[in-house]
Amino acid sequence: MRLSVLAVLVTVLLCVGSGCGSKSSPSFSPEMLTPPVTPGSGQPRLQVDSEGTMWLSWLAPLGGEDQYALRYTRRTDTRWTDPATVATGTDWFVNWADLPSVHPLPDGRIAAHYLESNGERALAYAVRITQTTGDGTWHPPVTPHRDATPTEHGFVSLLPWENHQLLTVWLDGRKMSDDGHGQGEMTLRGAVLDSTGTVTHRAVLDSRTCECCATSAVRIGAEALVAYRDRSTEEIRDIHLVRFDGEQWSDPMPLHDDGWKIEGCPVNGPVLAAQDGRVVAAWFTAANGKPRVKTAFSDNGGHQFTEPVIVADGQTKGRVDAVLLDDGTAIVSWLGEQEDRGVIQVRAVSPDGPTSPPKTIGTVPSASRSVGFPQLVRRKEQLYGAWVGPDSADASTVRVVRTPISAVHSGS
Repeated sequence: MRLSVLAVLVTVLLCVGSGCGSKSSPSFSPEMLTPPVTPGSGQPRLQVDSEGTMWLSWLAPLGGEDQYALRYTRRTDTRWTDPATVATGTDWFVNWADLPSVHPLPDGRIAAHYLESNGERALAYAVRITQTTGDGTWHPPVTPHRDATPTEHGFVSLLPWENHQLLTVWLDGRKMSDDGHGQGEMTLRGAVLDSTGTVTHRAVLDSRTCECCATSAVRIGAEALVAYRDRSTEEIRDIHLVRFDGEQWSDPMPLHDDGWKIEGCPVNGPVLAAQDGRVVAAWFTAANGKPRVKTAFSDNGGHQFTEPVIVADGQTKGRVDAVLLDDGTAIVSWLGEQEDRGVIQVRAVSPDGPTSPPKTIGTVPSASRSVGFPQLVRRKEQLYGAWVGPDSADASTVRVVRTPISAVHSGS
């Protein structure tokens, strides 16, 4: 449902000094950074470009009712750049789970997407994608889906593609009825945009998926791999994969048979990370009533994966992210619960199992929607995390932390 970030005010215990440490690692102390965001900002996304610069994007309220700006900043070793604005709007769909994004492209341009309401219903909105020109100005936004139905279109993944093109994947609700979730079929669709926004290669990738779980896409050589939450006719909602070779999409295939039967969408999508043909997948499942975060690895571009490793169980809400390290291990993040509060935790894991204890990079009063979906990226030898929490005046805003990879990777 629609959620104004301005309405999200939480009281929170911030991760400062030794308060960041988990019980198993009292000396673990991530550094809290201060990005150039305003109170009320939310929906953070993190990216790292080919030059090793970290990008943070977010939605900023503009003061008027339902007025927002999609903004971004870059982080080098020591400073943030001044915020830049992609676009502003008064009719945007703003939600805790369906996040806009800003992506640096290999040719120096930038791509971005946001969500625009297109009907009276709460879940009536369209995808809008824009890219910069060679001189840095923004092209008018385009919509990758042809239909103009007042239904849900979102949970977008953008991926740089050949010849200055952009691969995009999204959940498309044009076959959903006016009654909303559970009525009709949510579909997974894809398309390719050239640098001017011309759309080609539109395709249906899966004709029945979970309604509101985020998608994830990575580039592996000449192919793309996409992960998403499927929905069977028996209401099994496990993670599936599809591949794109530049011309055609593969048939969907399951990542792992968890057998999670659930009547409604859990709002908990998978994530992929890839490097040199190696892939890690992380996801949440509560099959058989057991909440767990799982991770699986592939050394052949995602064609086959190892048996899953359980990264977290018990008091976990999922909302995972992951990065892949040079040594073949991964660091996975998730939102958990501990002593009546929420904790954003990270853990190093290999195909043989976890290689470090869970470590807490941030705390919040509860594992609620107000936290959003915590983000995790790697920049050089540092990890950066981002989520929604309060500033010193208890105003909800974007929070960012940094910690050395070695501090997370260690077994102590």
